[in-house]
Amino acid sequence: MMSRTTITLCLVLSIVALAGAAEAQLPGPAAAEITPLVANDGVHAGSAVRAALRVRLPEGYHTNSNKPRDPLLIPITLTVNPPAGVTVSEIVWPDPIDLQQRGVDQALRVFEREFVVGVQLTLASGVPTGELTIPASLRYQACNETMCFVPKAIATGWTFRVVSAKTRLVARDAGVFSRIPFGHGEPPTPPAAPAPPPAERT
Repeated sequence: MMSRTTITLCLVLSIVALAGAAEAQLPGPAAAEITPLVANDGVHAGSAVRAALRVRLPEGYHTNSNKPRDPLLIPITLTVNPPAGVTVSEIVWPDPIDLQQRGVDQALRVFEREFVVGVQLTLASGVPTGELTIPASLRYQACNETMCFVPKAIATGWTFRVVSAKTRLVARDAGVFSRIPFGHGEPPTPPAAPAPPPAERT
């Protein structure tokens, strides 16, 4: 027969185990709100095109920058999948901020709750007029003051209206695009090479 002390210890351990399991299953914050922006109401074939993503995380959260100081941290990434005739010239990340987090000696390089990522594209001269959709995916890890959650990948992208060279373009969101330092970004990360097929057994 178990003693009262043994029974109490078993109950305490059970409660701790259940609490740990519940914490491990926390879904984390809601997904970020991502708003695609284009610099003009139309684009011309054979020209450079500017676009952006406005990212808004839930209140109280941040994300690691694209180049965190600690190589073990998960960086934010933007993958653009342009169709034929479109190339990605650069991705322009905002300047990160230093965040001193409890229990961490080195300040973290992060993006705060709301930020904008710029993208410059180049259209070939043969791109036909009409709608042009460019899909993309933003992968990030939301963190609060005490912990980070499972990374999320959100599908997004832009739809451009390719018009004739004679059509006059009208600027959009000029205040946003004027603050993006185009020309000082970085080239897109090349897509990962496909895994080799498994070796045949002999």
